[in-house]
Amino acid sequence: MTAAASAPLRIGLIGAGLIARQHLLAMARVPGLVPAGISSRTREKAEALAAEFAIPLVAETPEELAKNADALMVLVSPQAMAPLALRLLPLGLPLFLEKPVGLSVAEAEDVAQAARSSRTPNMVGFNRRHYSVFAKGLEKIRERGRLLSVLIEGSERIAVARGTGRFSEDVLRAWLYANATHTIDLLRHFGGEPEVVRALCASLHEELGDQFAACLRFPGGVLGSYTANWHSPGGWGVVLKGEGVSVEFRPLETGRVAYADGTTEVIEADACEAGVKPGFVGQLEAYERLVRTGELAPPSQDLEGALLTMRLAARLTADPLILDQAR
Repeated sequence: MTAAASAPLRIGLIGAGLIARQHLLAMARVPGLVPAGISSRTREKAEALAAEFAIPLVAETPEELAKNADALMVLVSPQAMAPLALRLLPLGLPLFLEKPVGLSVAEAEDVAQAARSSRTPNMVGFNRRHYSVFAKGLEKIRERGRLLSVLIEGSERIAVARGTGRFSEDVLRAWLYANATHTIDLLRHFGGEPEVVRALCASLHEELGDQFAACLRFPGGVLGSYTANWHSPGGWGVVLKGEGVSVEFRPLETGRVAYADGTTEVIEADACEAGVKPGFVGQLEAYERLVRTGELAPPSQDLEGALLTMRLAARLTADPLILDQAR
């Protein structure tokens, strides 16, 4: 029986914040998944989402939720993710975990080891791997030949993050892992596992670093660069270089192709992404396949892959230079 012909899978959601609502909006476009229940430390928030999305169960605990679901999505705060993952992995239900899976490499290693021991199918939510514009951009490169280089700018607006009051000091101190891994993961997404990493790091305010410049070499001779300046204007961007063609994503959700003859082309996102967080529909479709088959297909990433991204982030921070702030 195909996935499309199968009965919808009952999904239990743990967490009732903004990201849970975004997943519920995307889930409405994936016929193979239905929200069966929700659980949150703040019951009032869970009840509000349950009413909005016609979710039949508001569970007191994740364990109660697990008894009424085929799979679980863990959508909690960054500091709560690793402890809750360690608690849920032994249950054996397929898990979707929002990133980060920890605020340090050590936490990510503990969670990955628990997944190995329990053999629980799992997926980590690096939704940008599922951007339709990225897939189309890579196709434009490969139509002309090889991917030659990957250039990524991952500047973080750390001052804005601090000003929102939404994040604990533990999360802000670990912002490199809590949020910057979104763009660091794109190095691996486009280039593969780096064979060589040469990195420089400096710190104006952040202990782990807030100024980064790295050169990388990937399999097949693909070259890469990563830059980030957290206290300067700018944002996220990706440039892919091919043979006679370049593709730029800035902002990441939009693509523009430039050819050697001077012509250009705009890359449009798939219609299914309109009105929802980009990448979420494709991500949930991949999760459905994981739950039904036990296999996680590229470009999705599990806890082992997320650990590799965390380790790559750590490689970018070796011995940061503390910048002299004297004026």
